[in-house]
Amino acid sequence: MKSLKHIAMAGCSLLLLTQCATQDEVQSLQRQLRSMNQRLEDVRTNAVDQMQRRQASSVSKLDQVEDETSRIRSSIEENTSQNMQFRDQINQELARLQSSLDNTKSGQDARIAELTQKVAVLEEKLALVSENFSKAQQERITEAEKRAQAAAQRAEAARQKAAQASTAASQSPASSSSPAAPATGVVKVSPDSKKTKVASAATTSATPEPPPAKQAAAASSKTTTAPAPEKPAPEKAAAPAAASSSDPFSSGMGQFKDKKYKEAYKSFEQSLAANPNGSQAAKSLYYMGESLYNQGEYDLAILDYQKVISNHGKDALAPSALLKQGMSFEKLTDHETAKIIYKKLISDYGSSSEAAQAKERLGKL
Repeated sequence: MKSLKHIAMAGCSLLLLTQCATQDEVQSLQRQLRSMNQRLEDVRTNAVDQMQRRQASSVSKLDQVEDETSRIRSSIEENTSQNMQFRDQINQELARLQSSLDNTKSGQDARIAELTQKVAVLEEKLALVSENFSKAQQERITEAEKRAQAAAQRAEAARQKAAQASTAASQSPASSSSPAAPATGVVKVSPDSKKTKVASAATTSATPEPPPAKQAAAASSKTTTAPAPEKPAPEKAAAPAAASSSDPFSSGMGQFKDKKYKEAYKSFEQSLAANPNGSQAAKSLYYMGESLYNQGEYDLAILDYQKVISNHGKDALAPSALLKQGMSFEKLTDHETAKIIYKKLISDYGSSSEAAQAKERLGKL
């Protein structure tokens, strides 16, 4: 617009000048006008070219921006589509996993319910078995106690019979001889033999008083000849029986070594009855249990071992009694009680050799 104004002004100026200027001036003005036109043409050409180049550059940049925008939009759309597909796949996978988890959970719940029911049934059976076993064990213990009481009663009855036999022997005619006869020849009665041995302290030339039957025979025959005296049992033959009956514990040990366990049990029982609180009481009880154990009477042996443990806990045989008690329970296939006994032995007598054996046997159960 400015260029057109300049041209118009130049034209007006030229008209004015042509009216009042000379020919030279007119030519000069024409030259100037052509120069001005040339410049205007150059300016227009350069400006238009620059504007066109700029426009072309801008158009090219716009095209690049549009292409980049299209590419980005396409990439975004593609990513959006992929994300939607991925989301759909994830949702499907989650649904499948949830369904599988629900099925598994329902199956596990059913299995757990079934197992719980089986456990309840097994617990009932176990409780019933435990109750029956406890009853059987109690019955066996009661029976063993009854047998022990019966054995004790038999032993007491034997002791009373032995005492009665000894009293009767001391009141027999052989012992109520004439006052001159010494009383030192009477030998105590053994419970086993129940016989009375009379040994005369007089010299061999002395003649004993004949029995009443022979006195009557002498009176009827009216003879003064005294009948031949009855020979008493030799003292040497009676001495071993007296020695054996005087110490039942020693007799029992000998019988136990000879594996005569029934006879040994009776001897130990007699020793215990004679002195229940003596120094041999714990040993008598222990070997009574040993005699029963070797006869296979494990339930009765347990009772005698328990008497050693309860009444003589500080005795040297207490650990052995505990060990043999556990072994007896093993023989009765009561392994749980045997374990308890072995653990008690290890706890109470840890430094003993029996504790070492208990550890070894405990490891095998």
